[in-house]
Amino acid sequence: ATPRSTARQLVREALERYGLAPEEGTSGEYVLCDVVGRPGGPGGSWQVEYLRPVGDAERPLVLQDVWKPKTGCSRRFEIRRRQEVER
Repeated sequence: ATPRSTARQLVREALERYGLAPEEGTSGEYVLCDVVGRPGGPGGSWQVEYLRPVGDAERPLVLQDVWKPKTGCSRRFEIRRRQEVER
């Protein structure tokens, strides 16, 4: 990933790397999400406080530099099925 990489490019690359996108067009089923939370749930699991789907043309590394989560929270990017996020 570089500052010029778009969310759509990163999703496509991740799916290809892990063998989850055998056909062209499958990457549209997934979306990159900007997730802010903190560890500490049951069993040390991640507690999500904020989740936002990143637009296909947005640049995640630029987002990371521009906006920082509040003290005590961390950010991570997750790939999720678009249908689940839109619910």
